[in-house]
This record gives sequence, C-alpha cells and structure tokens, in this order.
Amino acid sequence: MDGIKSVLLGVCLLAVATGILKMLIPDSKFKTQISFLISCIFAISLLSGFDDISFFTSFDFDNLESVEIVDFSDKLSEEARKEAAKAVRLKTEKLLSDNGYSFEKVYVIAHINGAFCISISEIEIVFAYTEAEKRIDQAVSLVSREVGNDIVVRYSLIQKEGQ
Repeated sequence: MDGIKSVLLGVCLLAVATGILKMLIPDSKFKTQISFLISCIFAISLLSGFDDISFFTSFDFDNLESVEIVDFSDKLSEEARKEAAKAVRLKTEKLLSDNGYSFEKVYVIAHINGAFCISISEIEIVFAYTEAEKRIDQAVSLVSREVGNDIVVRYSLIQKEGQ
C-alpha cells in the first residue's frame, strides 16, 4: 500500500513540476520542441516508477514456438499489386476513351519488387483488327507520353467474332 501511495505522490509532484516548467517556457519558435521535451521527461519519469511491475507474468513463453504464425504479407502484396494494375488500367481506358480512341481491352503488367514496392512494367492495348494503323500509333503514342519512358506501351490486334 505504501508503494502505491509513493508512486501516486511522485506522479502528482511530477505533474506539478511539469506544469510549472511549461509556464516558464518563453513564447518563441522553440515552444513546441520544449513542450515535447518536457512531456517526454514526464513520460519517462512516470514509466520509471513501474519498473518492478511485469506485464507478462501470466504469459507462457515456452510454448511460443508451437504457435502457428499466419503470414498475410504475401496475400496483401498480391492484392496491392492487383489494385495498382487495375487503377492504371482504368486510367488508361479513360484516357483513350476521352480522346476518342476505340479499343477492345487494356492489360497492365505489374510486379512486386522487394518489400512493398510495386512496379508497372508494361501496358498492352488490344485493338480491333479493323482499326486503322495510324489511329493505333496515335493511341499508343498518347499513352506512352502519359506514362513515361519506364513503362513499355505496346498493342495487339484481335479479330472480332463474325468478321
């Protein structure tokens, strides 16, 4: 009981001291930094009063190796890759549609490079076999300008059924 009483008394005295120190801070450009420093000192002093208390006394660390660990990072990375490719595909389709180009489909090839790094390497635009080659070149040029030199933009032709 005396331990709790002394900890509470220490916290109260520390809070009073912190309040007095904050009142003594001059109005300057360093006010936020000094306030942060005082708050950190308060937090460290507060936590040092609890150094004898163990929060993990009831946890059994011996059986930790037998617990199955589920790694969601691969699934999350794959979903992020799909979402990035979908976003690029939708923007490419909108760009082509807004500029009056007709196309059949847009494919985007995205890769996961390293930890949480997604790169788009290629965009393929599928045109109908009957589309004029000049219009195809203009559409590919438009998309290439928009995406930059790092992404390869190519096209393919498809023959529609019944033609």
